[in-house]
Order: sequence, then C-alpha cells, then structure tokens
Amino acid sequence: MDIKTRIKIAKNLLNNAIEMNMRKEIIFRISQRIDQYIVKYYIEYGGLKGGSEEEKSQ
Repeated sequence: MDIKTRIKIAKNLLNNAIEMNMRKEIIFRISQRIDQYIVKYYIEYGGLKGGSEEEKSQ
C-alpha cells in the first residue's frame, strides 16, 4: 500500500473516531500516525519542492 493511500485511510479513521466521540488518547494516537505518514511522504518525495517527482512527470 502506498503512502498516499495510508494517509487517506488514516484521515478517514481519525474523522470517524472524532465523530464517534472516542477517547482523546485514541484520537491522539491516530493523529500521531498520520503525522508519521506525512513525514515519510515528504522524505520519499523530496519535501516541499512544489510537488513530487511522480506528479511532475504526469
């Protein structure tokens, strides 16, 4: 599963957890995981250079 898909799934999970009024600890852990995925995305695709190499080639 690619990193963009993981970010999308985790964001949906976070939104659902918030809507269900889950414990703050669970929401915080999901949020931390999203942060990890975003950092991994920036490391893989070159940071804040205005888009990834993959997107530039399209």
